[in-house]
Amino acid sequence: MPSCLPFSLFLLISMPVLAKETLLPPVADSIGVAGGFAGLCDGHLVAGGGANFPGGVMPWDGGEKVWHDQLFSLDLEQPGAGWREIGIMPASNGYGVSLTLEDGVLIIGGGNAVRNFRKVLLLGLSQGKPVFRKFPDLPVTLAQMTGALVGRHVHLYGGLEKPDSASASSSHWMLDLDLPGQGWKAVPPLPGAGRILATSAGVGDAFIVIGGCSLAPDASGKPVRTYLREAWKYAGGKWHRLADPPRAATAAASPAPVRGDALFVISGDDGTAHPVPAAHPGFTREILRYDLSDNAWSVAGKLEVPAPVTLPAVPWKDGYILFNGEVRPGVRTPQVILFTPPANEP
Repeated sequence: MPSCLPFSLFLLISMPVLAKETLLPPVADSIGVAGGFAGLCDGHLVAGGGANFPGGVMPWDGGEKVWHDQLFSLDLEQPGAGWREIGIMPASNGYGVSLTLEDGVLIIGGGNAVRNFRKVLLLGLSQGKPVFRKFPDLPVTLAQMTGALVGRHVHLYGGLEKPDSASASSSHWMLDLDLPGQGWKAVPPLPGAGRILATSAGVGDAFIVIGGCSLAPDASGKPVRTYLREAWKYAGGKWHRLADPPRAATAAASPAPVRGDALFVISGDDGTAHPVPAAHPGFTREILRYDLSDNAWSVAGKLEVPAPVTLPAVPWKDGYILFNGEVRPGVRTPQVILFTPPANEP
């Protein structure tokens, strides 16, 4: 990716209550990535990894998916700043979980075409260059899981243990950031199906998991997706089924943006079948709101830009930065969006 691009102006949401103009530049690349990692560090948005189809040649036309290791940063406090390439990750990697902590960005698991990873690293910056500090490894290799921070605890759920797995994990792992030496602990698994590409969030003392896909092998052993329209809450050591969302949502921005006791599911693949991938119209631009206090869903607006899936969301000031993603099957976007949840009731 080129290193610098002037700031661009985005009007994100069409409903006035949600609208906010931002000055975040898109990554200076005509392709972008899906499944990237992103977080905040010393006033910079640090992002990288992920995968795309170089040259825009899609898999049904013989294109090969390529995983990346480049890291880039954007100084969010410097007006007019552009993206800079700052280094590389330890390996080409994507589709893990990235969470912003006080002292850096936690990079958890992920994988590439060959293998998935157990490694967990804290990414920081030193004189503008990436520095990695080792955290306890995951008990298993894992990619396409979901994860969120609940207080000082990191929760992970689901995912794939191997790139070619035909079934999804139902494991639920937790790491206490105040006692990292104790490593990852197995905690009660969600009582529903194992899943990949779910969306999660920490709301108060609860870990919320929404949507995703379960997997089962077909007659030839290839994984077949079932899109899940459900939501769960883990709190007090127990799982509770929540009200079902109005539609399926797989690979929505995660962790989901939160304001108070409400969370927001931005886009997501709803499982609508499109037999000709090249003619896919793009993923839904609808934004769903879930209010934990009311256990109720509502529609909270609509994106005006192409709706991305399979992307990280990074908390910044009063909003969340959405880094790149996939806007149609195989098609990535270089856009970087600031989403600001509403402060008022829907």
